[in-house]
Amino acid sequence: MFSNVIIGNITYMEKAVHEGREFLAVTMAVNDMYQGVCRIKFNNSNGLLTAYTNGTLVVGHQLIISQYDVRINSIRTHYMKDGDLVALKCPEVALTRVRATIGAAPKPKVMDAPKAEPTLEEVPF
Repeated sequence: MFSNVIIGNITYMEKAVHEGREFLAVTMAVNDMYQGVCRIKFNNSNGLLTAYTNGTLVVGHQLIISQYDVRINSIRTHYMKDGDLVALKCPEVALTRVRATIGAAPKPKVMDAPKAEPTLEEVPF
């Protein structure tokens, strides 16, 4: 258990079903104080699932995990590939009992203003 706050941005989400129960599988990118990046993974079957279903929770959204009762389920730093141990680019921490608060929405992409092009049409006076 820990009682700190984790703030990160959603990098991946998918709706899944296990044993007849629907949930949202969430992956967040989190920067540590040394500018290293890790991935936080957890499942949610209430508020975040509803927000995802309604279209109000999107990739890039900020999440704040601050629940005292969060538990670390696993930590993964390497995987096996063709019999060799390979380091992950970003270590992964899987959490359980997560209650996340939706934070800031991702900034919308800035669209370039259309360029004015001359036309050959007559302009009435």
